[in-house]
Amino acid sequence: MYRIETKLYKDEFYAITTERLRLSVLRKSAYRKITDYVIRNADFHQKYSQTRSAEYYTPGVQRDYLASDVESFKHGTLVPFWITMKGDEKVIGRVSFFNLAYGGMMSCATGYHVDKDYTGQGIITEALRGAIGFMFDEFKMHRIEAFILPENEKSLNVVKRLGFTEEGKRAAYMHINGQYRDHVAFYVLNDA
Repeated sequence: MYRIETKLYKDEFYAITTERLRLSVLRKSAYRKITDYVIRNADFHQKYSQTRSAEYYTPGVQRDYLASDVESFKHGTLVPFWITMKGDEKVIGRVSFFNLAYGGMMSCATGYHVDKDYTGQGIITEALRGAIGFMFDEFKMHRIEAFILPENEKSLNVVKRLGFTEEGKRAAYMHINGQYRDHVAFYVLNDA
């Protein structure tokens, strides 16, 4: 399912691997790779991603985000995995876990996206499967939620394939492409 990597590459703070993929918490030194990824996929992601300003696509902002990602990961408030194919440093997606709640909740939410040139290859399914296993095992999460636009059929299929249960609608959940949009809510439980 996943394996924690003990040998890290120069831009990595933490990493796990799955059969084909490497999921990494990246240091701010990786900002060029991330800037390239977000620019390369800006139009492709616009339809389903939160509304972004032009500044988001600049190296300085991406460097700041990466620095924040590492600090948040250290504090257990965010798990921001960037996806690459094993043996390749080109960033092709991201799976993240946020809104981590501990104590009686032990829950979080997940979000993910993939490079336009890597759709339909099972990348997100494999990455999310491994990352969910990691969250259940290492962070001891009991519940993971996902919120998806109703027309995003590919994403809906991913969570269904991974055993998520549909829970209902989140009204005006996120600002997407210029307006607040309803999302379909899903969850998966750690039955271990």
